[in-house]
Amino acid sequence: MTKILNLCLLCLFFLGTTTASYGTNSSSTPSAIEQPATKDSVTATLISENNSVLPGTPFWVAVRLEIDKNWHAYWKNPGDAGMPPMINWDLPEGFTVNQTLWPTPKRFSVASSVGFGYEDELVLLVEITPPPSFKGSTISLNGNVRWVVCSDSTCLPGESPISLNLPVATEKPVKTETQASFFKEMRAKIPQTHDGITVLRRNNQLEVVFNDKTKEKRTIQNADFFPEQKKSINHAEPTLLQKSKDDSSQYTVVLKEISVNVSLKGILVLHTSTGPEAYHIDLPVENTKNNMQVASTTPANAKKIGAESEDNALNSDPDITSPATNNFEFEGGVALALIMAFIGGMLLNLMPCVLPVISFKVLSFIKLSGESRKLIFKHGLAFSGGVLVSFWILASLLLVLQAYGRSVGWGFQLQEPLFVAILAAFIFVFGLSLFGIFEFGTSIMAKAGQAQQKSGHQKELLGSFLSGILATAVATPCTGPFLGSAVGFAVTLPAYQALLIFTSLGLGMSFPYLALAAFPSLLRLLPKPGPWMITFKEIMGFLMMASVLWLIWVFSAQTGTFAVSMLLAGFFLLSVACWIYGRWSTPVCKKATRRLGTLTALMFFVLGSYTIVTSTSAWAQAMGGSTPTSTQIESAVANTWEKFSPERVAELRAKGIPVFIDFTAKWCLICQANHLVLSSEEVAKKFVDSGVVRMLADWTNNDETIAAELKKFGRNSVPLYVLYDKDTTSQPQILPQVLTPSTVIEALKDLK
Repeated sequence: MTKILNLCLLCLFFLGTTTASYGTNSSSTPSAIEQPATKDSVTATLISENNSVLPGTPFWVAVRLEIDKNWHAYWKNPGDAGMPPMINWDLPEGFTVNQTLWPTPKRFSVASSVGFGYEDELVLLVEITPPPSFKGSTISLNGNVRWVVCSDSTCLPGESPISLNLPVATEKPVKTETQASFFKEMRAKIPQTHDGITVLRRNNQLEVVFNDKTKEKRTIQNADFFPEQKKSINHAEPTLLQKSKDDSSQYTVVLKEISVNVSLKGILVLHTSTGPEAYHIDLPVENTKNNMQVASTTPANAKKIGAESEDNALNSDPDITSPATNNFEFEGGVALALIMAFIGGMLLNLMPCVLPVISFKVLSFIKLSGESRKLIFKHGLAFSGGVLVSFWILASLLLVLQAYGRSVGWGFQLQEPLFVAILAAFIFVFGLSLFGIFEFGTSIMAKAGQAQQKSGHQKELLGSFLSGILATAVATPCTGPFLGSAVGFAVTLPAYQALLIFTSLGLGMSFPYLALAAFPSLLRLLPKPGPWMITFKEIMGFLMMASVLWLIWVFSAQTGTFAVSMLLAGFFLLSVACWIYGRWSTPVCKKATRRLGTLTALMFFVLGSYTIVTSTSAWAQAMGGSTPTSTQIESAVANTWEKFSPERVAELRAKGIPVFIDFTAKWCLICQANHLVLSSEEVAKKFVDSGVVRMLADWTNNDETIAAELKKFGRNSVPLYVLYDKDTTSQPQILPQVLTPSTVIEALKDLK
């Protein structure tokens, strides 16, 4: 259903890019009612309340959409999907549209989606003011109405021109009995105002408190609420109506809040014994420090207003609240965060994404074992400097983006396909150099990672510095032990303290190499230089190619099949450039051959780079559709994992069903290793036996909802594993970042 709706909205977008032709009423006799314009399942009509218009005096018109049976249009907030009708006016010069009034919508559901809208008919009341200086005998009101209507199986976008000619009067306009009756009936459907309503926030819920002062003999049976702000209220959750025990005229409507807003705007509908009553609400939200659980025990007269049932009495509705940030905040302070960041930085060297670069750096230290202690220490400092500078740059970008309202986290740059493509190309070329296909000598590429450099030259230190940058670049996809809490805590601190923690992280990562550089005697514990180093270098080349394959997989999850094909074509051109450079641009070649080889290699290199960058463009990603990995979980678990949704979590917890959430990303190698554990037969069987619903929160691409959810747990990175118990009042359990089958099984055994 969602795909159908998205297709409809896409069609509507293309319709909106065309120029609408506004029809006019060619009749010489002015009329207060336009001839109806029928378009598919909707008939559009423009009606005036008055028979004429007086310059300078506001008047009302009605845009009426008559909707065929079994179809529905949408309200200004359509709900989970859809699009509200839009009117593009083409009025005479000086005419202004003051306001548009919407009638009270209805709630309907299709599959698991909830929508707000109208069936049979939608009438929008529009107030228009003509200029006092208008001169003329008639006016022509023109416009174009666009809409989306849906049935239970399909959706249709549509549009229709509307127009109306009215005479200009010199005295107060008149209206016919039919027009007066019609507009009176339509105004009765517009929500009214209500005095004495207050809105309170308590335990992640909103309480709409109002007094029923009416003297009519009728009872309020239940209530419903239609929020104007999207994703502000969880409309999939039941709406509770509670009657005060102390004051028989006071009622409270309890709403489940999704996002925190300073005000509540929408329509409150009271279903009474004499019919529904609708009231428009636009009020500030007052925060309360009262921690009592509002809905932990539901009164006997509480009613559940859901998408499918409005009259079923609730026996109980436990208070299902999102985990409070305070419950998961890092409580150790800056000092402990510095220590954890340092230890986490050291452990990063053991992560699979960093190991190839680090191993090669250790090899370079072995080659320097015969050099002076001073030179070895300089190389260690240069490598550490590259690591620290990289961490400072990443931390600064992270803090700046968050300051401007972007929900980003550790490894955020890998959510950009362009960065992934460039990093993959860099490692690919680096890997080719390890196989001996080419030698850059004193060029940047050699200095970025090759250890085969002539000793004694100060400019060789640039190679160690760039090796530190490369090590940091490939380390960011990993969040090792101790690192998640420290980084998540860092981004909540002032900038100077956050940078201090990231500095500690960089020092921890570079500490082993500083130790080797400061105490060269430790190199005696490593194998002595020899022919084995060539084999070791080539093995590292294969590990580099494995890293490239992983990055291509990440890229495929972010783009599509055509973009991946372009990326591979770019790699092919780069490999040709490297082969030509290594074959005909070496010092042993003749000068003319060397120049021609370099020029040809440069041409292929530029062409390959252009192809790689182009593969990340919007049109390349749109060509050829998305790859399977971007639209489904791995085939082994595709039918057992649900896509993460806070609303779905709240729904399951309300039913007492345990939930396991895997916050992951394709660019996180630890996550992929943990997936082997989660998809193992014994762990999967334990999930099923325990009745746990598994959810996958894929953060491969930037997702504001997932970022906000991570923040609730004091985290800024993945992986994160959260297990909700059946007991809706208990706090969720956070599992370790590195999983084992026994760890998961023991956690499942502890479920109540």
